[in-house]
Amino acid sequence: MAVKKSKPEAAAAKKSPAKKTEDKPKKEAAPKAKAAKPAAAAAADTATKAETPKAAAAPKKAAAAPKKAAAPIKLTERQLEFLKQIHGAKEAGYMTAKKAEQKTLDTLLDKKLIKKGAKDKASGNFRYTVSKAGEKHLSSIPPV
Repeated sequence: MAVKKSKPEAAAAKKSPAKKTEDKPKKEAAPKAKAAKPAAAAAADTATKAETPKAAAAPKKAAAAPKKAAAPIKLTERQLEFLKQIHGAKEAGYMTAKKAEQKTLDTLLDKKLIKKGAKDKASGNFRYTVSKAGEKHLSSIPPV
């Protein structure tokens, strides 16, 4: 850590003197002119709830634009084939055996078509199952 060197007194005297707050008395807050208003005058200025005019209802939009269906998820042939393999594994879940498959699994995970399950204790790999979105995607594809 750097140490600050002390300056000689002569150099310190050349600089502008420090502000002295002791010499100047503190100003007290000025009283507000309209701070205390009589209660009767305040009541006269405001109207009761029944007397206030209601704001006109905001004009409703004629017809809200219908929501468009989400664009179908585009998959490559390899990803689609993989999704079908995982779907075939059912409840047990698909366990990857090769590291090369991991990139495809990560892509399907990002698109939320599959879910990452529990880690297998023996092999240390995760089990993957098809999500609801993945099942919906598989059902929308016509069988070849």
